[in-house]
Amino acid sequence: MKKCLLALIVLVFSGSAFAITSFTLNMSYENTARDFLVHLPTGFTTAQHLPIVINMHGLGSNGGQQEFYSRMSETSDANNFVVVYPNGLANSWNSGFTAPYNSSPDDVGFISKIIDTLANLYNIDLNRVYACGMSNGGFQSYRLACDLENRIAAIASVTGTISTLTALNCTSQSRKIPVLQIHGTADPLVPYGGDVGFKSVEETINFWLGKDQCNATSDTLAWPNTNLLDSSTVERIRYQSCGDGTEVMFYKITGGGHTWPNATFGYIYGPTNKDLDASQEIWNFFNRFTLIGPNRVEEVKEEDVVTVFPNPSEGEYELRFANRDFKQPMQLFVFDVEGRKVFEQKIIEAATKINLMMLESGVYFLKIEGKDFFVTKKIIKE
Repeated sequence: MKKCLLALIVLVFSGSAFAITSFTLNMSYENTARDFLVHLPTGFTTAQHLPIVINMHGLGSNGGQQEFYSRMSETSDANNFVVVYPNGLANSWNSGFTAPYNSSPDDVGFISKIIDTLANLYNIDLNRVYACGMSNGGFQSYRLACDLENRIAAIASVTGTISTLTALNCTSQSRKIPVLQIHGTADPLVPYGGDVGFKSVEETINFWLGKDQCNATSDTLAWPNTNLLDSSTVERIRYQSCGDGTEVMFYKITGGGHTWPNATFGYIYGPTNKDLDASQEIWNFFNRFTLIGPNRVEEVKEEDVVTVFPNPSEGEYELRFANRDFKQPMQLFVFDVEGRKVFEQKIIEAATKINLMMLESGVYFLKIEGKDFFVTKKIIKE
């Protein structure tokens, strides 16, 4: 176990020179004082209903150092999303190395309470909550994918894989989850080929290909080698044919070390790749997915209009479609705000009634899909 813990240590950086303004929020969880750093993008208002990225530090580090090192607050300002840097107890996360699996601290529950807190304070989009992390934080991202999949829309791990114990307990998912892995082949702390207590990078990828019911066929892109002095190159390996519109993606950093590509510092535990901006590519990946499916509303043609009325309603709604011939039926799914499917119905005509009287009052999301058609709609049940 000592060897596994040493493999997760990340260098502690000083964030005293970091210029972007963030602030700390405190809470009590399991009778323990916990805290996390919040960065709101420039011009933030609660009316925007923004997505959120939870960015978790490595072992021995903290939220402020992860903000400074990953530079994700810069990405937040440029792309208009909220980013949170939580602090693990004793600078670590219970990421699936300690038996029994449900041992304390309950960091999954802590992250879930952070989501609730930010929803109350800042009206975040609960359909677009994402998690990523470095090293120990990357391992924790995979644990969230297994244990909090109904709240986390997609995850990304940098220099962390899935622990053996997490994989053994990752058996009760009710939804498939998009996964992004970024890892260097020369990582000296979390070896590319795995070690005692955690799976190799390729085993981790294959694990999620199975969980997400992906076709094993991938497309590989040689990333532009724009920096000839970073001792590393990048390949993007993408598996797009996965269940429910999910995806598994891998940035393979050949020659890369135990580092966050394009981080504040260069050479730390091996070369830091400068061809790839990890924080930006993580956001680009996240931005294509929501808790209830791909974020593809913009792909629906203007003439493919769906109206839902009345909305709000006490439970009876009518859907009307313009310019759809219904030679092939479409499928309607209804999800609650935690991403749980609560209703489904086949749609075979342009005017369709749905009855949701059995559901509790609240906000729900309709997901309607068919051949060359995909749209989501928010409804309110009174």
